[in-house]
Amino acid sequence: MTLYNDGADFDQDSALVNLLVRLLKFDLYVCVVTAAGYHTNAERYEQRLSGLLKGFERANLPKEIVGRFFLLENYHLKYIPEHVYQPEFVSKWTPDQISKLLDVAEENLRACVDEMRLPCTVLRKSKAVGIVPKPKVKIFREQLDECALSTQHRLVSFMQSPKGKEFQLPFCAFNGGSDVWVDIGNKLIGVQILQEFLGATSEQTLHVGDQFLSTGNDFATRSQCCTLWIINPEETQQVLVELDVLLDAKKSSRVVAVAHHLH
Repeated sequence: MTLYNDGADFDQDSALVNLLVRLLKFDLYVCVVTAAGYHTNAERYEQRLSGLLKGFERANLPKEIVGRFFLLENYHLKYIPEHVYQPEFVSKWTPDQISKLLDVAEENLRACVDEMRLPCTVLRKSKAVGIVPKPKVKIFREQLDECALSTQHRLVSFMQSPKGKEFQLPFCAFNGGSDVWVDIGNKLIGVQILQEFLGATSEQTLHVGDQFLSTGNDFATRSQCCTLWIINPEETQQVLVELDVLLDAKKSSRVVAVAHHLH
């Protein structure tokens, strides 16, 4: 819900396109940290962000400006191999550890679907598992929260048990608004990876998101940088308009100061 509505793609007519282009022109890095686990399937990412990428084309942005846009979930406008940016502790996660935690999460999610008779499909990815409602079906928020919270509790209980000592990996069980997902890793790690890769400090980082409750996947980022809690793309637009005004004023004051110095 930060850039586009649940289940939708980035609209090329969205006012956010020009606002994000302007941020890039202010020499800022713009990074999309997504929970969409398409791994190396670049076409799916291009589809979700199609409107923004077309906006980049229309703006005829030079290579150095486009190079400040990043999408973290293994895809960049130019693919960057995981070993280039992935921290050592993440690279040490084994397939067995990941698979076991996803097995525990999937078992609980399937139990939720059965007990609440939810018309959902269970989907398994390489580092995530989730439930997605069938077409034209809407699941109540309370049911989604129950799925996320109970799975979160089940995973914590498993990792605290004697059998779970070898499977101590960070995870995020969250209500996505219309679905529920359990990811191995979380957005805190994503933000930390980007900060390390780009040389940005916590004071230089602003994370905008709509999932800051305990069942949200933005929750963990609060300890790493300044965060901004929005509820829809329209609020993101308003915030970026205000940021654009501030950046433009700062740029103008620098120009005036330089001109005064030259005189």
